[in-house]
Parts: sequence; C-alpha cells; structure tokens
Amino acid sequence: MCIVETIKKVLVPVWYKESMIGRSIGKSGSKLRKEQKREFKKKLCEAIEKLVRQVDSENLCNRNIREEIKKLANTTAVTIGQAQKVINVYLKYYCILCDKPLEELDCPLDSGIMKKHKNANYRPTLLKDMTEEKFDEYEGWQEHLRKVGQGIRIKPDIDCYDKNRIKKFLK
Repeated sequence: MCIVETIKKVLVPVWYKESMIGRSIGKSGSKLRKEQKREFKKKLCEAIEKLVRQVDSENLCNRNIREEIKKLANTTAVTIGQAQKVINVYLKYYCILCDKPLEELDCPLDSGIMKKHKNANYRPTLLKDMTEEKFDEYEGWQEHLRKVGQGIRIKPDIDCYDKNRIKKFLK
C-alpha cells in the first residue's frame, strides 16, 4: 500500500477519535443511539473520501468542502460545528502530509480559534448552535480568518495550534 493510501486509511479513524466527536455528539442535546453514530461515521467517511479524491485530482474548491459539511449536518444528528471540525482537521493533515495546497481549506472553528481571532460580527458561543440557516455565520468566520491568514484560511489554525503543539512536544 502506498503512503498516500495509508494516510487515507489511518487519518479518518484517528481524527474521529481525536476530535472526540463521539463524546461531543453524546453531549449535543439529543443522545444518539449506536446506529446513529454508525451512520454519522459512514457518511463522514464518504464525505472525506469524496473530498480527498478532489484534493488528489487538484479539483478541490472551498465550495465543495462547505457543501459536504452542510450535507453531513443535514443528514445526521450532528451540528455544523461538529461536522466542520472533523472534516477540516482531516483535510488539513492530509494536505500537509501529502504536500498538497492549503488555500481552499477552511479553518476548523472552535472556541480557541474564535477567542484568539475575535470577530466583532460573530460570537464564539454561536458555533455549537449553528444550523443550516446560520451557515452564513460559519462563512463569515471563514472570510474573517482568510483575511487574518492573508489569503489562507487554515493559517490561523496552524499558528494557533500546531506551533503550540510542537513547542510542547519539544520541551
């Protein structure tokens, strides 16, 4: 199996677990039954596989990522925030490990990013409540982060988290 195929196979379960999506889904108001979590995992893998094919063929557009996030949130019992986090973190690491361009990637939003890169138009507490009707808030944050990242939305996440993780590891 080539390195790219190994990366694809390993990252989905790792980022599902690391994002603690299973725990956060359980805390998200309505308790999901095992089959609902299984359905989310299945649809998450399908969305990621579709997006990775677009990355590999150099056809990935930001619009594609956002469509998959919306679809995942609409067809499963997860919020936009939960769907976007695991998809965007997966794509970020996939692109870094496979030396692919990062320009189209959205920044994974969480309270750390939102607090560090304050935006007067959108409050950090809104992420957990984002619905399709509020998707413009998500897009507003991404536009704000694109400006902060000087054209690359993912740069604020790399600056905020990855550099700190590396520093901690090296201590």
